[in-house]
Amino acid sequence: MGPEGFGEGEGSGMRCSLLLAVFGLSITDVASFAQGPPGDQRLSSTRSGTHDAGFFAATGVVRFQFIQGRLCLDSPRHRKGSQSCNEQGVYESITVTSERGIPSLHYVFQTDEHHITLNVQHSGTVRMESWFPQSAERSILEQPDFGMIIWRLARGDLSDRHQGATLMHLRHDDQESFDLHFGVLIQRLLRGQSLGVLSEAVGIAMLEQAGRGGTPSAVEIKDMVELLRSPRVTKRVLAHRQLISWGTPVLPVLQQLSPDELDAEQTARIRNICLRLRPLVDDTPASLAKLLVNDKAYWDKIAHKFDSPQLQVANQHLTHFGVPQIPVISRPEHQIAARPDSQAE
Repeated sequence: MGPEGFGEGEGSGMRCSLLLAVFGLSITDVASFAQGPPGDQRLSSTRSGTHDAGFFAATGVVRFQFIQGRLCLDSPRHRKGSQSCNEQGVYESITVTSERGIPSLHYVFQTDEHHITLNVQHSGTVRMESWFPQSAERSILEQPDFGMIIWRLARGDLSDRHQGATLMHLRHDDQESFDLHFGVLIQRLLRGQSLGVLSEAVGIAMLEQAGRGGTPSAVEIKDMVELLRSPRVTKRVLAHRQLISWGTPVLPVLQQLSPDELDAEQTARIRNICLRLRPLVDDTPASLAKLLVNDKAYWDKIAHKFDSPQLQVANQHLTHFGVPQIPVISRPEHQIAARPDSQAE
């Protein structure tokens, strides 16, 4: 292989021998919202003794980032070429290409029990496919560069389709199935960082963000969007700047706008705003909380974990934002959690 190809690297055989153990790991949430907030650091590591990020390690051939709840490749950190290994019933291969410095990737993991393929085009368009040959259960996740992420799950004649703005939205729809198909792969891509643990930290951070206030309401955001079509250039420019200055809390509203209701300039400016508000560094619980604090759909997905004071904080924020409150529903898990002899989840 030429100078652009991967080197074998020390310990590649060990990596292959560990993969089967790695993909046998289970990923579970280890804390509930009532157990107190984790520190506001970059995605917390949940590495185990058998964890091995392999090709996706910090010194691997590519580095994934988690930005605004979505997977993408860190463009400056990649090496073009192909590599594979086949040991103890585990086959793994990766090919990295690059166009004008923007990487794409094709990755395969395969055992008798589980097949996974991962394709990334131009850094941010992601397709993951997982298949269990024995049960014929198949799961496909498609993440465009912009727009909703689609997750399809097929079991025999039954099929489910979910969509969400982030991977965390989708995981909350069916945590067991999501983790079964993609949990360990995503944990490897993020070098041992668990999406489940991150979701718990984000829930706490959202409550803190909601309690602080200071975010724009839905009406204020939509008024600025309307001004983006003003016949006066100065008003369009000022509205554009205002939306950017408000930051990521405007994104859930912008993402829900119907393209049919926007003119060409509104569409172009909104895309520019979304690009300007997309960071280059990995998410933190605080940055995700700021992104999601005005996302009613995400509040609805996590509200079952709130106690009464937390639900009150969330509903006060949603009232200020201008959307319906989360209904108070008596749920079995709340009744169990309220018993004095119950154990924390």
